[in-house]
Amino acid sequence: MSESMHDLVVRTIAATRFPFPGQTTWPEGYVTHTNVPERRISIQTPVGTHFPDIVITDRTGAIREIGEAAVPYLAAGSALADNDTSTRVRHFFVYVPAGQEAEAQRLLDENGISYAGVRGFTATDKGEVGIVPFVTAGDEYDHQVTLPQIL
Repeated sequence: MSESMHDLVVRTIAATRFPFPGQTTWPEGYVTHTNVPERRISIQTPVGTHFPDIVITDRTGAIREIGEAAVPYLAAGSALADNDTSTRVRHFFVYVPAGQEAEAQRLLDENGISYAGVRGFTATDKGEVGIVPFVTAGDEYDHQVTLPQIL
């Protein structure tokens, strides 16, 4: 996937799912940040500094949730997200191109990485991005489809 398409997908995910439109359970003071196109919020991992695609912070600046649209740094991202879900899994969401969801889930499960959801996305040359939940291990509210749209 090209960098511009990756950035478009990340921006769409952040704008349509963190929080979802009309979501009333989004905690007050939570702020959604993206690291595209400008890198703003980093995390430290065993292999160095990483800038997750999407970072949700609370009013104190603490990282609460992380969303990735790429595979690297999964364990580090999961470890930094909170586990304030009904099932106590980490607020960590992985976004992969549609058709790669089962492989992403397998990688997470085989490596003991806690996650709230695996999502597949589609993106067209026109700039339409859609997101479909594959598995939701966290709160059922998060199991929502984002229909293809242009931001």
